[in-house]
Amino acid sequence: MDQPVPSSPAWKKPSDVMKVRLKGKKRRSVSASHHQANAKATLPGSQGPDASTGEVRTGKRRNPFGHSSSARERKRAHSEILPGETEGGSHQNKLFDALDTEAGEVFQESSTSSPAILNRIKSESDANHTRLAESEEPKAADDTGQSQSLTWKDSYPVDWCLKTRVRFLSDSPFTWCGTLKTNEEAAGLSWFTRGTHHDETIPADEKDAQSRSRLHQCGMVWVHPSLPWVKLYPRIHNEGKQTRPSFVANDKDLQDSLLTSWCESFRSLFHQLRAGHCPYFYLCGYQSTVLFRAAGVGGFKHVHAFLTPTTKGLRELFKAEGIEVSMPLVPSKDSTPSQGDNNENGIDQEHSNSHQPVKTEEDEDDDEEEFNQEGDDAASSWLQSMGLDQQSFPTLDPRRVKFQRDESIKLDNRPQSLVLISGSSTQALYNFLLNSDIMIAPTGTQAGIPPTLLSPAPFEGGTLTASKVKSGKLQIAVGNSMQGCFHLEVTGPILPSNVHALTQLVSSSQERFSVNLSNHSPTIMFSAVPPNNAISLRDRKSKLVNCNLSPELMDYFTKGEDTDDHATIQELVFAEEKYSWTSLT
Repeated sequence: MDQPVPSSPAWKKPSDVMKVRLKGKKRRSVSASHHQANAKATLPGSQGPDASTGEVRTGKRRNPFGHSSSARERKRAHSEILPGETEGGSHQNKLFDALDTEAGEVFQESSTSSPAILNRIKSESDANHTRLAESEEPKAADDTGQSQSLTWKDSYPVDWCLKTRVRFLSDSPFTWCGTLKTNEEAAGLSWFTRGTHHDETIPADEKDAQSRSRLHQCGMVWVHPSLPWVKLYPRIHNEGKQTRPSFVANDKDLQDSLLTSWCESFRSLFHQLRAGHCPYFYLCGYQSTVLFRAAGVGGFKHVHAFLTPTTKGLRELFKAEGIEVSMPLVPSKDSTPSQGDNNENGIDQEHSNSHQPVKTEEDEDDDEEEFNQEGDDAASSWLQSMGLDQQSFPTLDPRRVKFQRDESIKLDNRPQSLVLISGSSTQALYNFLLNSDIMIAPTGTQAGIPPTLLSPAPFEGGTLTASKVKSGKLQIAVGNSMQGCFHLEVTGPILPSNVHALTQLVSSSQERFSVNLSNHSPTIMFSAVPPNNAISLRDRKSKLVNCNLSPELMDYFTKGEDTDDHATIQELVFAEEKYSWTSLT
């Protein structure tokens, strides 16, 4: 019997397949809706009987996957609990809290309400305001001899550091500091160029106008070279990796023209310094800064100069040029024995010295150098005896070893590397800087541009520039709150005479104020050198008569040798006709 041949399955269109799938989805959704309808019969509010009690339910059944309002309330209450306190109200970190707060404060019951926390913050803010007000008032020393606050004096020390910005803060407004009128600008310019000092006997209605003219006078300085499109102060700053080349880098004729003009200005300024018509001036290079001061300034008898920072190579170059330098910030080694030590056991010093020669520090250094030289020569001879070439071992080169043993290398480019040049060596330094290009940058944005000269006195080729002045009101943080105050800000190249004149001007109109000073970092160590006491105060002032300084500036620049007469001031406070300050050096 023949078996039936199976028929092939029928072909289905894609549209028919999609219809079947859509019907299946619709069927499943309908069954799910029926299931939810049956479940609602047993949900809260339905009249279905309870399986356990047989009673009809009247409330909703709790959803095990939902968040009830009671859980949210518990979470909110837990977030409002103070640190160190649990839900039950007990403290867990009382020991650690007691170390950071006052005695007995931690072990009291703390309220979990926000008003209690706000009251605590308010009380701390009031305490901060009280401490701030007490710190600004002059106080005397307590019974133990320790000062309870800052030290207050009639004047502040001399600061030879250059400034880039000076900001005055006061509780009372600077009513006289407004828009500068034409006649006020002309008066300030005339006073500065002629060296005229202000007159105190003026009518009250003209006092504000004179104050604005004096403010314009106090922010002026003579500068060379003057290139408005190039930043020439400060000269020592970090340049980015991608910097534009100098506009004179590829123009030799322009470089020679700028250098010739600069040499004439430098010559004129230095000659005025020697003649006593200029008290001081700055020479700002791309790596170092030089401060030239006239005789009598700081108690020095002759014209002198400070240069910072320096290196071992630069100091050796000065020595080769016949320029004697000293490092006043490096402590000298005093190994000479005292006379009391020699006579401690009743031995006569002259008798002991007649039998035993005394070795000085220089002799010991010479002996040590000879010993090191012999050791280096022995090392070189040993290499040659082994058949080795000395050039294959450059680290054993005697000259290199001697250079590395020099302790002064550790001071290179550090603040302590400041050098002092005085007397005839100052003239030698002037000739060296005039004929050398060591202060001119070879590459970068300052390539080919001579150093910047800053002076309070006019000189040939100098350009008179005025600092930017702005005033207004700002908010500062005091404790945990903000407090409004009035400010007066001066920005630009600010010399020591400008700082002193600005302080005198503001003190004549404000009873209380503070000054924030932005110091130029490479010049901070100029104020670390203590004043000298080589000549008397009368002789100091006689050497500066031709500088046409005011009596206040004359006393300021001729202060004697005192530990409080030199400092790099960072913040200055004026209250009740006295000054207090915080310094960096």
